[in-house]
Amino acid sequence: MIEFDTTVRIDRAREPVFALLADFESNLARWAKGPVAARRTAGDGGADSCYMITAKVGPAKVRSPYEVTGYDPPARFAGHGIAGPVRFHEEYSLTADGTVTILTQSIRATPRGPFRLAEATLRRQLKRLIASDLDRLKNLAEAEIPQN
Repeated sequence: MIEFDTTVRIDRAREPVFALLADFESNLARWAKGPVAARRTAGDGGADSCYMITAKVGPAKVRSPYEVTGYDPPARFAGHGIAGPVRFHEEYSLTADGTVTILTQSIRATPRGPFRLAEATLRRQLKRLIASDLDRLKNLAEAEIPQN
């Protein structure tokens, strides 16, 4: 199993950062590499909501389910899903530090099938991907959310 945390400081308040993070249908494809669309298939966007995430993998588009398992605005968002050969559970915690949001993504991922043999490589790739995704989220939030 792959487990690690990634933290980024965002120069914006928690409430609008949480709104940007948790609105998958409008924003996931804007800050996460891979997804090109997200469509809610059940729920109201909060806990127990389900999404179908469409991602581009090379020339193909792949659809994967995602379920929101924790929703506590503006402090916590969690869910689990499948990304290719990897099942994962992620949790985002947002802590206020004045007008700055400290966003930490914790992930537990389990490669399936023959990909279990490449766990060390997958760990390195996943760490780079998540750091890059959170950096895009930070840049998006700082560019689009008015500062208090």
